[in-house]
Amino acid sequence: MFERLSRKEILCKDTEVKRFCVDKKTIQRDIEELRMYLADSDQGGGEIKYCKKSKGYMLTGKSETWLTNEQILATARVLLESRAFSKCEMDELLKKLVLQCHPVEAKRIKDIISNELHHYVSVRHGKVLMHFIWELSQAVREQRLVKLFYRRLGNKVVQRVVKPQGVIFAEYYFYLIGDIHDKDFKRPIPYRLDRIVSYEIMDEKFTLAYAKRFEEGEFRKRIQFMQPGEVINLQMKYWGGSEEAILDRLPTARVVKKEGNVRYIEAEVFDGGIKMWLLSQAEQLEVLGPPKLREAIKETIESMGKIYQN
Repeated sequence: MFERLSRKEILCKDTEVKRFCVDKKTIQRDIEELRMYLADSDQGGGEIKYCKKSKGYMLTGKSETWLTNEQILATARVLLESRAFSKCEMDELLKKLVLQCHPVEAKRIKDIISNELHHYVSVRHGKVLMHFIWELSQAVREQRLVKLFYRRLGNKVVQRVVKPQGVIFAEYYFYLIGDIHDKDFKRPIPYRLDRIVSYEIMDEKFTLAYAKRFEEGEFRKRIQFMQPGEVINLQMKYWGGSEEAILDRLPTARVVKKEGNVRYIEAEVFDGGIKMWLLSQAEQLEVLGPPKLREAIKETIESMGKIYQN
């Protein structure tokens, strides 16, 4: 009854009597208990009132604890675009998501996303990851070592004992971010979850100084294509269609000077993946610094030119 009230349905006492095969006093008592629950709740659940026009009970007031139709549709579209989950996982996720709203609205949302869902293609590994993500996230929270058998590019499987620091999603894939146990690296290493052949969450725990804790938000701001490396101060000159494309892609970016349609932009980034992204911008920008990155870009462009000379 509470779920249906939350989905904006009207509860008629006579209908509920037939639905649950009880008398009217029982239904009335249940409604009063729900009213008491909402009155004591700190979740902003609203208030149950009788509507004379509809001859039934409805939930009015706050509804922060439930998704709106607009939020459900927007979330569904983001999930579909991510391609992050197998077809069976995506079907189940969207089914449960749509159940959050009124049956009439649910049908409307299903109709809107049905074509996208029908043609949905997950990333090629096709692995079921939900339980995997949960267990590794628990290992992060409990600071427990994880033993991995990891398939690197080239199909070579290596064994690693990792101090897990976070599980994040980026560029179609989920990653475990962690340090190799008993090794000293400046930056944590990303491991793609679908490439982990097997894993064991160990009883042994590790400690991490607060100052060295992994901050997912700061990590995301600086990394491209999940390629870490050294942090550099990128300087570039951009004359493309919209500077928003740069500022959205590089969250640390800022425009330091404007000359006509040219923008001088600086950003703090990892050098591992930024080169790949910069090359994708073709003739819309010029890298000014650091010098080592500028030279690497020039060499790559020259090598690419040689490929197309014949």
